[in-house]
Amino acid sequence: MVVAAIFTITPIDRWFKDYASIVIALINTVGMVTMYFTEMRGMKRLYHPLTALWIVVIALNIVSFFAILFESAFPEVSFIIACVLPLCYLPLGALIIIWYRGHLQSLGIWMIVRILIVILLPIAWYILGIGLNDIFLDSIILITELIYAWQFYRLLR
Repeated sequence: MVVAAIFTITPIDRWFKDYASIVIALINTVGMVTMYFTEMRGMKRLYHPLTALWIVVIALNIVSFFAILFESAFPEVSFIIACVLPLCYLPLGALIIIWYRGHLQSLGIWMIVRILIVILLPIAWYILGIGLNDIFLDSIILITELIYAWQFYRLLR
Protein backbone atom coordinates (compact mmCIF):
# COMPACT_ATOMS: atom_id res chain seq x y z
CA MET A 1 0.00 0.00 0.00
CA VAL A 2 2.87 2.36 0.82
CA VAL A 3 4.63 1.53 -2.45
CA ALA A 4 1.39 2.15 -4.35
CA ALA A 5 1.03 5.55 -2.66
CA ILE A 6 4.59 6.52 -3.54
CA PHE A 7 4.17 5.34 -7.14
CA THR A 8 0.97 7.34 -7.51
CA ILE A 9 2.73 10.65 -6.91
CA THR A 10 5.66 9.92 -9.20
CA PRO A 11 6.04 9.43 -12.96
CA ILE A 12 6.86 5.79 -12.21
CA ASP A 13 3.13 5.08 -12.05
CA ARG A 14 2.56 6.27 -15.64
CA TRP A 15 5.57 4.27 -16.90
CA PHE A 16 4.30 1.08 -15.24
CA LYS A 17 0.79 1.64 -16.62
CA ASP A 18 2.24 2.04 -20.11
CA TYR A 19 4.82 -0.77 -20.11
CA ALA A 20 4.14 -3.12 -17.18
CA SER A 21 0.51 -2.77 -16.22
CA ILE A 22 0.46 -6.12 -14.40
CA VAL A 23 3.09 -4.86 -11.95
CA ILE A 24 1.24 -1.66 -11.08
CA ALA A 25 -2.07 -3.56 -10.91
CA LEU A 26 -0.54 -6.01 -8.44
CA ILE A 27 1.06 -3.24 -6.38
CA ASN A 28 -2.22 -1.32 -6.19
CA THR A 29 -4.38 -4.36 -5.42
CA VAL A 30 -2.59 -7.06 -3.45
CA GLY A 31 -1.87 -5.00 -0.33
CA MET A 32 -5.36 -3.54 -0.14
CA VAL A 33 -7.14 -6.85 -0.72
CA THR A 34 -4.90 -8.60 1.81
CA MET A 35 -5.57 -5.97 4.48
CA TYR A 36 -9.29 -5.88 3.82
CA PHE A 37 -9.59 -9.68 3.82
CA THR A 38 -7.60 -9.92 7.06
CA GLU A 39 -9.76 -7.22 8.62
CA MET A 40 -12.94 -8.97 7.51
CA ARG A 41 -11.74 -12.25 9.02
CA GLY A 42 -10.73 -10.51 12.24
CA MET A 43 -14.16 -8.92 12.58
CA LYS A 44 -16.05 -12.23 12.10
CA ARG A 45 -16.47 -12.70 15.87
CA LEU A 46 -17.55 -9.15 16.59
CA TYR A 47 -21.20 -8.22 17.06
CA HIS A 48 -21.32 -6.29 13.74
CA PRO A 49 -18.79 -7.98 11.42
CA LEU A 50 -19.86 -5.99 8.31
CA THR A 51 -18.92 -8.99 6.17
CA ALA A 52 -21.13 -8.01 3.23
CA LEU A 53 -19.55 -4.54 2.95
CA TRP A 54 -16.04 -5.99 3.27
CA ILE A 55 -16.81 -8.48 0.49
CA VAL A 56 -18.07 -5.69 -1.77
CA VAL A 57 -14.95 -3.58 -1.09
CA ILE A 58 -12.67 -6.58 -1.74
CA ALA A 59 -14.56 -7.45 -4.94
CA LEU A 60 -14.33 -3.86 -6.20
CA ASN A 61 -10.59 -3.82 -5.49
CA ILE A 62 -10.19 -7.05 -7.47
CA VAL A 63 -12.21 -5.56 -10.34
CA SER A 64 -9.93 -2.53 -10.01
CA PHE A 65 -6.96 -4.86 -10.64
CA PHE A 66 -8.43 -5.81 -14.02
CA ALA A 67 -9.42 -2.21 -14.72
CA ILE A 68 -5.80 -1.13 -14.22
CA LEU A 69 -4.55 -4.07 -16.27
CA PHE A 70 -6.82 -3.27 -19.23
CA GLU A 71 -7.19 0.48 -18.71
CA SER A 72 -6.33 1.37 -22.28
CA ALA A 73 -9.00 -0.96 -23.67
CA PHE A 74 -11.73 -0.14 -21.11
CA PRO A 75 -11.11 3.30 -19.55
CA GLU A 76 -14.75 3.62 -18.53
CA VAL A 77 -14.38 0.68 -16.12
CA SER A 78 -11.72 2.56 -14.14
CA PHE A 79 -14.02 5.57 -13.97
CA ILE A 80 -16.95 3.46 -12.76
CA ILE A 81 -14.82 1.77 -10.09
CA ALA A 82 -13.52 5.17 -8.97
CA CYS A 83 -17.12 6.34 -8.57
CA VAL A 84 -18.44 3.21 -6.83
CA LEU A 85 -15.62 2.57 -4.34
CA PRO A 86 -16.37 5.67 -2.21
CA LEU A 87 -20.00 4.56 -2.01
CA CYS A 88 -18.73 1.43 -0.23
CA TYR A 89 -15.88 2.93 1.82
CA LEU A 90 -17.98 5.72 3.32
CA PRO A 91 -20.75 3.56 4.85
CA LEU A 92 -18.21 0.94 5.94
CA GLY A 93 -16.09 3.57 7.69
CA ALA A 94 -19.15 5.24 9.21
CA LEU A 95 -20.51 1.97 10.61
CA ILE A 96 -17.11 1.09 12.06
CA ILE A 97 -16.98 4.52 13.76
CA ILE A 98 -20.50 4.12 15.16
CA TRP A 99 -20.25 0.54 16.40
CA TYR A 100 -16.65 0.24 17.63
CA ARG A 101 -14.09 2.06 19.76
CA GLY A 102 -10.29 2.14 19.96
CA HIS A 103 -8.06 1.25 17.04
CA LEU A 104 -10.98 -0.03 15.00
CA GLN A 105 -12.79 3.28 15.36
CA SER A 106 -9.60 5.12 14.32
CA LEU A 107 -9.45 2.94 11.22
CA GLY A 108 -13.05 3.85 10.37
CA ILE A 109 -12.23 7.54 10.73
CA TRP A 110 -9.19 7.28 8.48
CA MET A 111 -11.12 5.18 5.98
CA ILE A 112 -13.49 8.12 5.51
CA VAL A 113 -10.77 10.79 5.70
CA ARG A 114 -8.65 8.94 3.13
CA ILE A 115 -11.42 8.50 0.59
CA LEU A 116 -12.51 12.12 0.94
CA ILE A 117 -8.96 13.47 0.59
CA VAL A 118 -7.98 11.20 -2.30
CA ILE A 119 -11.18 11.99 -4.23
CA LEU A 120 -12.22 15.51 -3.25
CA LEU A 121 -8.88 17.24 -2.80
CA PRO A 122 -7.74 16.72 -6.43
CA ILE A 123 -11.15 17.99 -7.59
CA ALA A 124 -10.75 21.11 -5.42
CA TRP A 125 -7.20 21.59 -6.72
CA TYR A 126 -8.47 21.34 -10.29
CA ILE A 127 -11.37 23.75 -9.69
CA LEU A 128 -9.03 26.26 -8.05
CA GLY A 129 -6.74 26.00 -11.06
CA ILE A 130 -3.72 24.94 -9.02
CA GLY A 131 -3.00 21.89 -11.16
CA LEU A 132 -2.92 18.22 -10.34
CA ASN A 133 0.88 17.90 -10.42
CA ASP A 134 1.34 20.08 -7.37
CA ILE A 135 3.89 18.76 -4.85
CA PHE A 136 1.74 19.97 -1.95
CA LEU A 137 -1.28 17.97 -3.17
CA ASP A 138 0.89 14.89 -3.70
CA SER A 139 2.36 15.28 -0.22
CA ILE A 140 -1.06 15.50 1.42
CA ILE A 141 -2.27 12.40 -0.41
CA LEU A 142 0.93 10.48 0.41
CA ILE A 143 0.72 11.40 4.11
CA THR A 144 -2.95 10.39 4.19
CA GLU A 145 -2.15 7.03 2.59
CA LEU A 146 0.70 6.44 5.06
CA ILE A 147 -1.55 7.22 8.04
CA TYR A 148 -4.22 4.89 6.64
CA ALA A 149 -1.64 2.12 6.21
CA TRP A 150 -0.40 2.78 9.76
CA GLN A 151 -3.96 2.43 11.09
CA PHE A 152 -4.21 -1.01 9.49
CA TYR A 153 -0.78 -1.98 10.75
CA ARG A 154 -1.69 -1.01 14.32
CA LEU A 155 -4.92 -2.93 14.13
CA LEU A 156 -3.60 -6.07 12.47
CA ARG A 157 -0.35 -6.55 14.38
